[in-house]
Amino acid sequence: MKRLLTFIIAVIISAGAFTAEAQSTRYHGELNIAGCYGIGDLPLNRLQVQTIHGARVGECFSAGVGLGADWYTSDFDSGILMIPVFADFKLYAPTSSGFDPYLMVDLGYSICAEETQIGGLMVGAGLGFKAGVFNLSLGYHLQQLGTQGVSIDLGALQLKLGLAF
Repeated sequence: MKRLLTFIIAVIISAGAFTAEAQSTRYHGELNIAGCYGIGDLPLNRLQVQTIHGARVGECFSAGVGLGADWYTSDFDSGILMIPVFADFKLYAPTSSGFDPYLMVDLGYSICAEETQIGGLMVGAGLGFKAGVFNLSLGYHLQQLGTQGVSIDLGALQLKLGLAF
């Protein structure tokens, strides 16, 4: 996990250093809430709360590091709380109207809050738009859960609503 976090931070720093000379770089933050509809062999729904902090490079790219809380459940009476740490990348197509569509990719690792030896790769991708301070995206979210050599994939359709600052 330390290697993954080191890699994520190195990618963000190098992306910012590579493009910062030619374009303006400024702080970019988000607070998001998402609902995910589980699909596949083990369809667990999930509720997600995330915060992302990073840099917006020019008008077309942002990169940040995120932290969240994901509640996985099939009936909302019981479930699993996962804590994801991830890198967030967005590629914007800015418009003069302030309605900016984007492609997003999240890549990271989640651990179970109750059983810290349970965890796995977390990947998300989707399409969205930013209008003023509001974000809305639709995508796919994949969480791998594994322990002692056994791994399962939890896929879901994700609808994310957030504030960008």
